[in-house]
Amino acid sequence: MVLEIKNVRKFYGDKEALKPLYVTFTPGVYGLLGPNGAGKSTFMKLIAMLLEPSAGEIVFNGKEIRKQKKDFLKALGYMPQQTCLYPEFDVLEYLYYIGALKGMERKHLLVQAEELLERVRLVDVKNKKIKTLSGGMQQRLMLAQALLDRPQVVILDEPTAGLDPRKRIEMRNLIAEWAKERIIIIATHVVSDVELIADRILMLDAGRMLADSTVWELTEQLYGRVYETELILPLEELEELYQVSSVYHRKGNVYAKVITKEGEPQLKGAVPVYPDLEDVYLSYFGEEV
Repeated sequence: MVLEIKNVRKFYGDKEALKPLYVTFTPGVYGLLGPNGAGKSTFMKLIAMLLEPSAGEIVFNGKEIRKQKKDFLKALGYMPQQTCLYPEFDVLEYLYYIGALKGMERKHLLVQAEELLERVRLVDVKNKKIKTLSGGMQQRLMLAQALLDRPQVVILDEPTAGLDPRKRIEMRNLIAEWAKERIIIIATHVVSDVELIADRILMLDAGRMLADSTVWELTEQLYGRVYETELILPLEELEELYQVSSVYHRKGNVYAKVITKEGEPQLKGAVPVYPDLEDVYLSYFGEEV
């Protein structure tokens, strides 16, 4: 199973929203990171065929997706960032409706709908109207509809928005499990959601792909530039000198984790620490963040 993005570009009038992109997806989890306006939503809508590319082609298993539109849409699961639920529908009724739109056989739909509601912890509210659900429950229902009919390619736009920490972990684990035989692309601002489960991280900014690497490769590139220091200076002064990725209390003292520029000397009195993906994100997009 291979999904290939070949020299894909997108213009809105004279504005180039996506510069030429080349990406190859095989089964696994891909974290799509970037600031607002980076082109993440455009990128995902092109794969979902909600937009037409201005140039280039998107190929699934050797064939352009627009030349196999019906088959590719059947192989695709999509969870948009904006909720597109029908508030007057019951939860189970909604999944039946989406399954019917996907052309699922009734016997398979009945079984899968129950299984998915069990997995996303919504089986207890399956007969309740969607409008009575909390925001987090609606988010989990959106994931369930994206996974109906066992799609081979799954696009998730901010899948954990509105979830508490426990439900976020449950959803993250579910996504990791589902990715064993699928391509799952996750766009998110919650970096920790993809740090543990993503096979590769894509860094997108102003329509340009800045990185396509593993978490280890990205953090290793930053090794030797991230330090922990006790916060003695006013925070504003420290921020004028370095990128500050976090400030925290420990045993009555206040510490800061800072990112130095390449070639900059070690921060006096600071202790080097191994970078995480959030540090990498700030090193790429710090000014915009």
